[in-house]
Amino acid sequence: VPSLLRLLFCGLFVGSHAMTVNTDTNALPFPWDKIRLPETVKPQHYDLLIHPNLTSLTFIGVVQILIELEQDTRAIILHSKNLQISKAQLLGPRHPQDLQISEFEAYEQIALFSDGFTFEKGNHVVHLEFYANLSDSFHGFYKGRYTTNSGEVRTLASTQFEPTHARAAFPCFDEPAFKANFTIRVRRESRHISISNMPKLRTVEMADGLLEDQFDTTVKMSTYLVAFIISDLQSISKKSQHGVEISVYTVPEKISQAEYALNTAVTLLDFYDDYFDIPYPLPKHDLAAIPDFQSGAMENWGLSTYRESGLLFDPEKSSSSDKLGITKVIAHELAHQWFGNLVTMQWWNDLWLNEGFAKFMEYVSVNITHPELQVDDYFLEKCFTAMSVDSLTSSHPISTPVENPAEISEMFDDVSYRKGACILNMLRDFLTPEAFKYGIIHYLKTHSYQNTVNAHLWESLTNICTSDELDSGRLKLDGFCSKSRAESPASKWFMEDSVDVQAIMDTWTLQEGFPLITVEVKGQEVTLKQDTSSFLWQVPLTYITSHCSAVQRFLLKSEKDVLYLPKKVDWIKLNVDLRGYYIVHYKSGGWDALINQLQQDHSVFSSNDRASLIHDIFQLVSIEKIPLDKALNLSLYLSKESEIMPVTQGFNELVPLYKLMEKRNMEELENQLKGHLVKLFKTLIDRQSWSDDGSVSERMLRNYLLLFACVRRYPSCISTATRLFQQWKESDGKMWLPTDVSLVVYTEGARTDEGWDFLLEKYKRSVSPSEKWMIKAALSYSPLAHKLQWLLERSIEGEIIKTQDLPSLVISVSKNPKGFKLAWDFLKTNWGKLVKKFDLGSSAISRMAVGVTDQYSTREMLDEVQSFFGSLAQDQGSGLRSVQQALQKIQQNIRWMDRNVPLLKAWLDRNSLIES
Repeated sequence: VPSLLRLLFCGLFVGSHAMTVNTDTNALPFPWDKIRLPETVKPQHYDLLIHPNLTSLTFIGVVQILIELEQDTRAIILHSKNLQISKAQLLGPRHPQDLQISEFEAYEQIALFSDGFTFEKGNHVVHLEFYANLSDSFHGFYKGRYTTNSGEVRTLASTQFEPTHARAAFPCFDEPAFKANFTIRVRRESRHISISNMPKLRTVEMADGLLEDQFDTTVKMSTYLVAFIISDLQSISKKSQHGVEISVYTVPEKISQAEYALNTAVTLLDFYDDYFDIPYPLPKHDLAAIPDFQSGAMENWGLSTYRESGLLFDPEKSSSSDKLGITKVIAHELAHQWFGNLVTMQWWNDLWLNEGFAKFMEYVSVNITHPELQVDDYFLEKCFTAMSVDSLTSSHPISTPVENPAEISEMFDDVSYRKGACILNMLRDFLTPEAFKYGIIHYLKTHSYQNTVNAHLWESLTNICTSDELDSGRLKLDGFCSKSRAESPASKWFMEDSVDVQAIMDTWTLQEGFPLITVEVKGQEVTLKQDTSSFLWQVPLTYITSHCSAVQRFLLKSEKDVLYLPKKVDWIKLNVDLRGYYIVHYKSGGWDALINQLQQDHSVFSSNDRASLIHDIFQLVSIEKIPLDKALNLSLYLSKESEIMPVTQGFNELVPLYKLMEKRNMEELENQLKGHLVKLFKTLIDRQSWSDDGSVSERMLRNYLLLFACVRRYPSCISTATRLFQQWKESDGKMWLPTDVSLVVYTEGARTDEGWDFLLEKYKRSVSPSEKWMIKAALSYSPLAHKLQWLLERSIEGEIIKTQDLPSLVISVSKNPKGFKLAWDFLKTNWGKLVKKFDLGSSAISRMAVGVTDQYSTREMLDEVQSFFGSLAQDQGSGLRSVQQALQKIQQNIRWMDRNVPLLKAWLDRNSLIES
């Protein structure tokens, strides 16, 4: 290897005689024609040496893979992407045998073979030497950089392998079911450190002055969880109650912002240890804040990685929503150490078993460990977001077939994460939290270090009280199963002896969309119907009535059913606290009774119930079940509302209406609607203080309302924000601003050239990710079009604005009435570069395709968007699901505007007469 190093790093490289890569078209056909690898070759152990050069931005590696062949074979097929393989050998008892290599680039596969040779059934060791450039993207083994306070640019190299990029760092069997143990060594210069999944055993000094870090062997795991980082990051550490060494790594000058994450990680790891009743199996867990990082975070086993803004908390400058976000993202990645890492989906079609669970566990864990964050307040918003995607025909079942890397990447979407979490929440409510918890412990214990499909989870949740683990004492149920059936809370749902979890849950995971339940009350008789075109669901319904606030339950298995109330009621409200993933239509006076109740005394309903009524009625307007004016009448009660979820849901339904108008020539109606909204929320806006007082929810609502008021040019808001910005600017940014109103103050300041330039200077100098995020958002909200254009151009260069922030920046500019054309032109011009940088099918690409176009509502723009995406090649994204979503969203907007603009105008005219 040292000679290989010298050749590579001196810029010369001579291919070894052992390698004959068949690249010419006359070569033998590749010996395998499927995109999935053969199942008869199983990797057992990888011995991996990686040596990056952070000056030449290249790396070399050597891997020895112990494989088990289940039958004789002529060729061994594995994954390799963009790697130059210089040597391939089969290690034998006597001497190594050179192997030939054939590559099939389209499937990112290589074949190892030797003419006339058969690999016999049994164990073999394959030895491969390879080299490549560090990737320019955000995946594989890629380079990152950051600038120190003194202006020095430093380089680091880190990994992001999920879903299909381990193959770009070393040749491997890169599918989640091929679990193996990994022994990793990293060579580096003395000015760097390296970290990986396991603790470092030793550092050995090499002859050439380089150091080699040798790490302990991992537990059995999938390739996408392997990680290594070579950098000059620094760390702080602490032991958990269970003796796990937890460290947070960050660039040296941000180490003071690592403490909150460290304490939170310790608390959450201990929580999961106890909740799952399975000790975290590794001796350590590192959390690393990576300066260049595209996704939110990654759960590599023993070394989770994060954006700086997802991990670093600055008590002086981070807001309450930053704290909530950081806590949730740590909770998510640590939940994965069990759901995903210990037990992994068999294939990416069941990704939701990883992601839906981790998203769901964020709420279960943080609710208990950090009650002051009131995390439950935000769960239902996840379900609303999922429904907005899931209501389009381009949606997909939670569990859906995928094959190639772009399709796999597209699975990392709101359906897998958010709908996954929402149906788990519904199931937990249905089975009771107690039964649900024991079921998932059973699932994790039964399938540890293995791979699973949906059915394994349903089995564990069905037979909680009859499992073998129970008899053997491995599962301690605290007397749960000895309670008589009649007493068990679940008996409210069903009279039968057992419940068929799989039959219920298959209706939620194997078909896309969600049910619309129509309710009609006649006397004491309530008729329930699934308003369905093709699918039927088994729906765990919950309801309260005007006579009874105790939650009642009913499992709707058929298209139509009837339930009987003990007495007549004024109203009935289904889907209590949004525990179920469905929407409800109340027929024949049902909505009028609910609207009437909201106007008389809205506190009869919980804040979640109020938010779900707002959500459902506007959804019903979109599908033409209810006229717009009825939904607008319901929204009038919001003038008396003060809780965060109903208020923000009101905004989520009403603001998009004027956002559509901003992109068309409809100024009069647009201003009329904006004026109405300011009036509607005026009392609540006037009650807000410019401080950091109150609960987390109150603080987040304050930021939201004041930002809305200032952007809508509400005079008292403008004068306070302007005054604070002037004082802050005169102090050269040293004056402390309450964190919850900083964004509002910056946004007001960014309206002038001088203010904008001052903010940009502060952005360049700031070491607080929270502060940088707020300033960047404010810069993108500015009405100065030339500044917006400048921002977009800088983000693709990646010097001043990091390219990792480009997707959110482009979307933010596209929502700006002065910037939407700029954002769309930017997306079209740079599409090829963006696909190369972020990868086809990645959530970054999907978010931009939808986010930049989803507020258009004219046929001209539909044609323009359609012709742009239609002109792309398949490998540039013409077939992406997100492109279909974007087009369907525009079509939906066109239909909405055609139908509702006259109704909206008439309603606003009527309403302003009543008000005056």
